[in-house]
Amino acid sequence: MSKKYLRCIAVGLLFTLCAIPSLKSNAEEMTHPVEVPVQQVPVQDGSVQALTEEQQAELLVQEQLAQVTAEQATRQLVIIGDSRTVGMKSAVGKNNNIWSAKVGMGLAWMKNVGVPSVEANINENTDVVILMGVNDVRSLSYTDKYVSYINQKADTWTALGASVYYVSVNPMAFETKSYPGITNSLIESWNTKMQEGLNENVHYIDTYSTMLGNVSSRDGIHYNKSTYKTIYTLINQGIIIDKLEQKMANLC
Repeated sequence: MSKKYLRCIAVGLLFTLCAIPSLKSNAEEMTHPVEVPVQQVPVQDGSVQALTEEQQAELLVQEQLAQVTAEQATRQLVIIGDSRTVGMKSAVGKNNNIWSAKVGMGLAWMKNVGVPSVEANINENTDVVILMGVNDVRSLSYTDKYVSYINQKADTWTALGASVYYVSVNPMAFETKSYPGITNSLIESWNTKMQEGLNENVHYIDTYSTMLGNVSSRDGIHYNKSTYKTIYTLINQGIIIDKLEQKMANLC
């Protein structure tokens, strides 16, 4: 079975079984194990019908998805970000997460304050989630500095057993003079450069593509609670899909 085929099944199952943002489900559902339906195999005259390759793949993915989701419920997120992350924390609640976020911050703050303030909490039971870049997006050359720093820290944290995720900078709801020069075209360029530069120890989560045209905001850059909850759900889904893919790759 190809990994692409298994990924298609995995994504389909995940969006069927887990909290789907478009249906306005609770973002916190992603932190709890899901009950996976058992594939029913038709029987006739008391004989057991052999599973097709597709049914075997679905059963395998269902089993691994249930295991990954249960494991994820025991892990801790360390979330590092700027004002958008401050808004997300307010929208979804602290939960069991560790948050390091401040309004208006960029790379310098992340290096000097944001990361150092939570780094002692990073261990083998941690998923580090970085939501930084919108305040530096007007200087695309900064991506090189972000990539260098995040790759370096990811190597260290991965050696401790942690998983590291960089979340795409999310779209503007509309362009505004209050934040001159920040456009979705520029954000897309930023995201591309980040995705291309991050190493194998940093897993990229693309929430931008889903949220483009689907964000609500009063000032263009900061979102309402519903939008923040949706992004939070997408991040958790992205983590689970990533870990499911890793498990499936080890099996195939």
